Amino acid sequence: MVNFLMQSSVVEAGNSVPSSVSQPVPLETAPPEGVQTLKLMAMGLTAMEQRLLEGTVKVSQRRNPRLVMLNVNQAMDADVLILNARDAGASQWAQKNAWISGKAVIWVEGADVPKGHTIARRPVQWPILPMLLARALENGPGAAVKKAAPAAGSVAGLAKDPGAVAPMALRAHQSVLVVDDSLAVRAHLRSQLELRGFVVTDADSVQTAMGKVTTQTFDCVLMDVLMPGADGYEGCRQIKARQRSGRTLPVIMLTSKTSPFDRIRGKMAGCDAYLTKPVDPEQLYEVLTQQLQAAQAASSTSRSTSSGGASTMGLTRPA
Repeated sequence: MVNFLMQSSVVEAGNSVPSSVSQPVPLETAPPEGVQTLKLMAMGLTAMEQRLLEGTVKVSQRRNPRLVMLNVNQAMDADVLILNARDAGASQWAQKNAWISGKAVIWVEGADVPKGHTIARRPVQWPILPMLLARALENGPGAAVKKAAPAAGSVAGLAKDPGAVAPMALRAHQSVLVVDDSLAVRAHLRSQLELRGFVVTDADSVQTAMGKVTTQTFDCVLMDVLMPGADGYEGCRQIKARQRSGRTLPVIMLTSKTSPFDRIRGKMAGCDAYLTKPVDPEQLYEVLTQQLQAAQAASSTSRSTSSGGASTMGLTRPA
């Protein structure tokens, strides 16, 4: 599908941009091979905010992923929606389209917004838009687990949910696959995890890791990003593509790449958490435990549902 940049209507500064009359303009060039696109749709922004947003999108054209604007008619294809909570048109549109509850949404000047949606205050800091997008994707309705508190190296601003159900206890001797091309890193992670009682298997490449995933059962994967051959993003995509119904295999990215664009790429690849090196052992154990609990609860719920019952034990609500 051809992606489009939104052409703003000519309005007086300070008035809302009527998205319904925006006309799509084809991108001048298609993304280079290997470059992903993150599709955005904005509604109800002021003329100035719309121009600043479009300027930020244009600056991103040399990044991976590349940001692309869609118009309101393409909203269902958007990865992230940006809506002005104080604009009557945008609010009414959101109320009429219940499907946005399952989207990553940034509400500008929002207050009482749906769970899993993100709030941005005015004036919106458009230079940090990638950070806002990463936060929206990480905290969105599709998030596998809600972090109990912001961890070092993660997107800040996550809050505890007082309505969350206490997670179930972990099974003993959980199996973790560590994928990293550095022998020293693999040895360090093995020693840290085995002290906690985990059973550790390692792989020095995505290709080797996929061979092990095919023949063995793991409870979680710790994946480096920069490796010879296929990188960690591709490895994550391949692992997620192999998941069978009722079987959840969390993937935690462990990498020195700290850019918000890298976080977005990780989320788009399907990773469940993104931690930057060097990782504090306590932080790693906390995030690993949360992901294992979420996967264990999801598997339990799937089995209960397939047998005709229903269970909510260990489930947490989206952030």
